Amino acid sequence: MNEGSPCRPHYGNLEALRGIAALVVVLHHLSLQPGTFLTGNPWLGQGWLFVDLFFVLSGFVIASVHAESSASETAATGFLIRRFFRLWPLHLVTLIAALGLDILGGEAGKLGYGAMFVLNLTMTQAWGFVPGSVLNGPSCRRLGIMATIGVISLTVLLVFRGGSLDGDLSLRLPRCLMSFSLGVLLWAWSRDRKPLIPRVATIGQAVVAAAMIVVLPCTAQIPSLGLAMPLLSAAMIAFMVRDPGSAARVMLDRRVPQWLGRHSYSLYLVHMPLFRWLSEAGADELPRTAWLVLSLAALGLVSAVTYRLVEVPWRDRGRSIERRAERSRSLGEQSLKGL
Repeated sequence: MNEGSPCRPHYGNLEALRGIAALVVVLHHLSLQPGTFLTGNPWLGQGWLFVDLFFVLSGFVIASVHAESSASETAATGFLIRRFFRLWPLHLVTLIAALGLDILGGEAGKLGYGAMFVLNLTMTQAWGFVPGSVLNGPSCRRLGIMATIGVISLTVLLVFRGGSLDGDLSLRLPRCLMSFSLGVLLWAWSRDRKPLIPRVATIGQAVVAAAMIVVLPCTAQIPSLGLAMPLLSAAMIAFMVRDPGSAARVMLDRRVPQWLGRHSYSLYLVHMPLFRWLSEAGADELPRTAWLVLSLAALGLVSAVTYRLVEVPWRDRGRSIERRAERSRSLGEQSLKGL
């Protein structure tokens, strides 16, 4: 979470929270595999709902960096350049891996696969144009706009899906927009608020975590309860950003949670094609516990490699391109003024 102004507060606990959310999504997909001690776990079975935590957190972080920046073409271009080089290179790598597996497995020859590949290539696969199209399955005026988008998105989910966040991709975009808007509004609410007493921050986070544990398995029987997860995610972030250094924050600032946070994007994108490759390579013939351990160990190793060789260099390259573009625009403006 180092993108943006160096003057922006760094929330190491939010970095760790993002890593924990990624790990829950990974364990959710592992729980769908038969014969392991994770199979049928009622909490992990609904772990896909932690994807909404990603979007709430993204809304908060992006708003904290850009919401008060000037509404100019330069600022918008810089933002798009950074986001593109932050997200797309690793997405392309994992997409190529998924494509290779589909070619070997024969799925790439199915009707409509080319269109699905194009949607994935442009990162629009979850916009609902083609159900099942995911090849690798993750200012006052401005605030008013985001609030309007959030309310409209929530209304669409209530009317067309009864409040459930589950189902195919046809309404995935409103779900994402709703959670993202919630994160932006959370930033606006929390930015001028004083830190909490450490004990209050710890208790608040513990209560929200307990509520998540209670609600999560219930969403299987009552899908509309899934709407509570974005709200609980926002509540957790609200306590975390006002945490001055409680025991909870100290724990999340340790090495393992921080490693998970830094590598969360790689963990999220890599795990599906990697687990599929391991299964097709015969690893699923191992004893189930051994297969589980192997899968997690391989994921940690591959994620460390993709983070170091793909995420970091392309993120730095995006920043360099943005700086060069900004210098070029500045020189162009100075030349025009001199005429």
